[in-house]
Amino acid sequence: MLVRALADDSYGGGAISVVSDLTLGVDRDALVPHAHRARHTPAVITRADARIRATALLREARDDTAALDADLLLAHLCGVVKEQLYGHLDVALTPAEEAAYRELVARRARGEPVAYLRGYKEFFGLRLTVDRRALIPRPETEVLVESALAFIRRTGRALVADVGTGSGAIAIALAVTEPRVRVIATDVSAAALALARANAEAHGVAARVDLRQGDLLAPLDRAVDVVTANLPYLPDAMVERWSRERTSLAFEPREAVVAGPDGLDVIRRCLAQLPGKLAAGGAIFLECDPPQAEAVAALARGAVGGAVRVVPDLSGAPRVVVGERA
Repeated sequence: MLVRALADDSYGGGAISVVSDLTLGVDRDALVPHAHRARHTPAVITRADARIRATALLREARDDTAALDADLLLAHLCGVVKEQLYGHLDVALTPAEEAAYRELVARRARGEPVAYLRGYKEFFGLRLTVDRRALIPRPETEVLVESALAFIRRTGRALVADVGTGSGAIAIALAVTEPRVRVIATDVSAAALALARANAEAHGVAARVDLRQGDLLAPLDRAVDVVTANLPYLPDAMVERWSRERTSLAFEPREAVVAGPDGLDVIRRCLAQLPGKLAAGGAIFLECDPPQAEAVAALARGAVGGAVRVVPDLSGAPRVVVGERA
């Protein structure tokens, strides 16, 4: 088993033969090769050694990004970026560092996301604190941020509601990038809002990100110009399957990803709340799973009564549905 292998002396060398003290009439040191006389000195493990062995163990655990994950965790442990790590692979790890690295690798081998292990995730050029209180921000969501920013800059309309804010990634990215933006960020989870508050404070935008607890658009007391929403959109059965396969979904909050039999339950509820919450001439930006794009676009069309379009992500897959209210 992998976890057992990690707990064993997987980074150490083999046992060194010891000549019995009962040997009589012989110079004991003469029988032992000079290189082994310091046999009680712990073997030196360099960053390169640890990296190679960790990569092998993660590959055995069927980690598709084993080498990258091993490097990211080692760089995090050493307090450097991975580019600096590559330039100093001959540096020895202390016993404490080696033990800590083994533990990180063991947790990653069980499927725990690297972002949770490091305690942060890069999103839109920002380092955000992440933990099990909220979904880990994904690169695909940056397309939603870019689309919303383009609308704000084109129209000058800058009052935003970020629905289901989680770690605050979208709200904070908008506020940091565009100084005119004011965001009302909502979430049903008080724990997630506490995480978002810490991130907003860390990036100096807490005064422009108003965090409110409640269901979707319900906490809004006035109409806004822009609604951004990366809501749960995975079907129940898909989440169950992926959780069993030790993906990150087994560790992330279930309520942040599950959305009924077809994955559209939460998006439907959000759009049903839209009347009176989105000002005339405003726009809603909804992230979705690519196979859902047409269905989400149809729902958005009925809710906004205006133009609807779909924005692809960097891979060309339909990712963000944009609906502009007439």
